[in-house]
Amino acid sequence: MEKVIVVSSSKTAAEALLDFLRGSFKCTPKIVESAYQAKTALESDILTELVMINSPLMDESGIEFAEYVTGNTAANCILLVKAEAADKLGERAEKAGVIIVGKPFSKTMLYQIVRTVDIAVARSAELYLRNAHLEEKINEIQTIDKAKFMLMEYKSMTESEAHAYIEQYAMNKRKKKSLAALAIIDKLSEQYL
Repeated sequence: MEKVIVVSSSKTAAEALLDFLRGSFKCTPKIVESAYQAKTALESDILTELVMINSPLMDESGIEFAEYVTGNTAANCILLVKAEAADKLGERAEKAGVIIVGKPFSKTMLYQIVRTVDIAVARSAELYLRNAHLEEKINEIQTIDKAKFMLMEYKSMTESEAHAYIEQYAMNKRKKKSLAALAIIDKLSEQYL
């Protein structure tokens, strides 16, 4: 995990969290003092993976901003609150997808929580890439099928003839089949549509 924002109005706590994150996860978190500054930081870097909030903040309690993070960004959020508040905010935080940690806490516990988030982020990124690859394949197949159907309709080819035509066209032009299919679609659209 590389893109981390620590939001803490307490400079001492911010430095302790920074040292912890640097030492445990080999990242360089950005430190901000308020929810307003954190929102600005999130807007400038939409690839932020984790926002760690040390509550209370100078401009709000922290739960509202945590809800903002999970509701408006792809970042995960850990909210550090006093133990008494953790029980009160637990259900609200859970509904928003915020991980809540009661203070005081041990470094070991915080490490396990952040490590779990790190694993989840890596897994989500992997699934996102797989999904994007599958969507690309589906789009390529749809484009090739559209070219085939247009060849069948406007050039009176059979499906196998249209398929062979697209393959031959792609080979002659040294293009991927999907790009060759797009070129065929463009040509047929100009001629017949």
